[in-house]
Amino acid sequence: MKTKLHVGNLSSRATEKNLRFLFAQKGRVRDIELIVERATGRSRAFAIVTMATVEGAEAALLGLHRSIWNGRHITVNEVPVAPVEHGEFSFGAQQTITPFFPIRTKTADEPELSPASADTELPK
Repeated sequence: MKTKLHVGNLSSRATEKNLRFLFAQKGRVRDIELIVERATGRSRAFAIVTMATVEGAEAALLGLHRSIWNGRHITVNEVPVAPVEHGEFSFGAQQTITPFFPIRTKTADEPELSPASADTELPK
């Protein structure tokens, strides 16, 4: 188990100080990243808590998951870590770019335009 935990369904009044107090009861807290809205400065209802030890993270996960805090059932889950392959970057599936207008292709029914026919005069 890793030491990073995702804490969800937080109250908009949650602060880093309050979260540190809550998680410090289960073990030593290394770091807290409370995600806040830029415009209002209020919590966006989730945070990433990094515990100092694996045992502390496990105790917090088992003790605080689905517990009631500030009138809400908070969720505590382990943050999944994706394996990084050395020297390779993945940007997702490659997409083809399609033009905004349809590209016409010649069909069997259409006459072929030749440069010689463009030189002839149209009837008046």
